[in-house]
Amino acid sequence: MRIVILLLVTAALPLAWLIAEFRSSAGIRRALGGIAILWSFGVAALVGCLRDFNANVYFTTATKDLLQASIEQLRAGKAESVLREWSRADSQFSPTYENRARYRQTVDQAIEGMKKP
Repeated sequence: MRIVILLLVTAALPLAWLIAEFRSSAGIRRALGGIAILWSFGVAALVGCLRDFNANVYFTTATKDLLQASIEQLRAGKAESVLREWSRADSQFSPTYENRARYRQTVDQAIEGMKKP
């Protein structure tokens, strides 16, 4: 429900500002314009924070899974398979700022490879 209210306010503020440009006094127009601009900065900041949260969850869960699988395999005496899969993942992984560089897929392949006999 809150997201619906936020979306309605986000859509209504610029519309109210536009209507005020033709029907209201200068003070109301300036106030609505300022509020609409500040609101847009707030929405942009909120979207940025949510993207950061999403990225944090994506990378930390994948890394946690990789660490757990590595520890399990090392305790089982399969150091060679861990080393092999970490080396393969290292050669496959190419960090970039443009996307997630298939991080989850690379981690999942490494985990599967470690668990193979």
